[in-house]
Amino acid sequence: MVLKAFFPTCCASAESGLLVGRWVPEQSSAVVLAVAHFPFIPIQVKELLAQVQQASQVGVAVLGTWCHRPQEPEENLGHFLEGLGAIFSHEPWLQLCREKGGKSWSCKATRRQGPAAPGVPCEDQVMLIFYDQRQVLLSQLHPPTVPPDHQAGDATAGAGGLAAVFDTVARSEALFCRDRFDEGPVRLSHWQSDGVEASILVELVKQASGPICLLVACLLSLVSAIGACRLWQLWPLPFLRSKLSTCEQLRHRLEHLMLVFSNQKAQSPAQLMRKANTLVSVLLDVALGVALLSWLHSSNRIGQLADALVPVADLFIGTLLFTMLVFLLPTTALYYLVFTLLRLLVVTVQGLIHLLVDLINSLPLYSLGLRLCRPYRLAAGVKLRILEPEAGRPLRVLMQINPLPYSRVVHTYRLPSCGCHPKHSWGSLCRKLFFGELIYPWRQKGDKQD
Repeated sequence: MVLKAFFPTCCASAESGLLVGRWVPEQSSAVVLAVAHFPFIPIQVKELLAQVQQASQVGVAVLGTWCHRPQEPEENLGHFLEGLGAIFSHEPWLQLCREKGGKSWSCKATRRQGPAAPGVPCEDQVMLIFYDQRQVLLSQLHPPTVPPDHQAGDATAGAGGLAAVFDTVARSEALFCRDRFDEGPVRLSHWQSDGVEASILVELVKQASGPICLLVACLLSLVSAIGACRLWQLWPLPFLRSKLSTCEQLRHRLEHLMLVFSNQKAQSPAQLMRKANTLVSVLLDVALGVALLSWLHSSNRIGQLADALVPVADLFIGTLLFTMLVFLLPTTALYYLVFTLLRLLVVTVQGLIHLLVDLINSLPLYSLGLRLCRPYRLAAGVKLRILEPEAGRPLRVLMQINPLPYSRVVHTYRLPSCGCHPKHSWGSLCRKLFFGELIYPWRQKGDKQD
């Protein structure tokens, strides 16, 4: 039987001690989370594991021993480590050792009772898999996509073992909160053993986010109550609201703000990612609006635009008066042609603006930025690389995270659009041009389709 032992790379240089982690019997895997160093009192180690298990709901236990102290005699240390198996009983019992020089590793898993001969100890083969504990803790594993020529059961079974490893590390934050500066009775080595990562600015923002979100949520509820007043149902307000896309955009943004400033905690990483994407979308929309207004009001650009359109209007009026004196039909044709082109230009510009706004609203900008700057946060799977195989030694493998492709990031975290983009067909557009009907650059969901 081959056992898989997941060992964090941050503990490779740790001193000798106990291997603390979780045993996954369904996958025949041992996930090592930390190393408890000597000296210690066994009862205190058991109390610590009970506290971590109660806080994280993870079956944390002592899986075996870790030997990395070459200055001590190997025989004395070996006898001492073997005696710990009687105090912390676990099946199988791992014995992982890093020999002098750091290049040779030995790992074995012993069982007190073998399946063939009860009462006789036996040893299992072990495959040692190194993983980056920080990346696995912060990453989110996504279920794999099943190719057409494969069965869904194979992909699910293959991802089950990885999901157990990622879930074990993610839920064991209570164990990682203890560093070497704590005055506890047990010293641990893990990815935060040199000091818990923290930021004063982040902590201040966390403390202030609660009251701010509560205040903004109350203001948004008041605005929503005012918007639901029956006074807005009086004619012609409903007609104007249905034709103005600004009202639709404001309603959509109000929903976004209520989602962002909700005082309810996100129940899953997907909800947290949706909140972050919505917040970035709102901030980008506000930044673009402020930049546009500042550009229009700088150097009197609105007045320059009006001055540029006045000669065009004078030329058109002069041409229109001249043609009215000659023929009526060319006048009507010219009038219709010019204003149709102007209307199509306005419709095109408004359609592009609507498409841009819809793209900003629905594009998961936060997820894309996370994929660009920290690709390990969005994990599609892992890849294994064999490390210097040696005869008579356990197979050592390095586990690296495969990031999620950009296309799948957009498909997974894309936000729902407001649905106010153009939906005209070419036949409908030609018919409206021929009969002289007004062309709207949007189409509401409840309108009749051509």
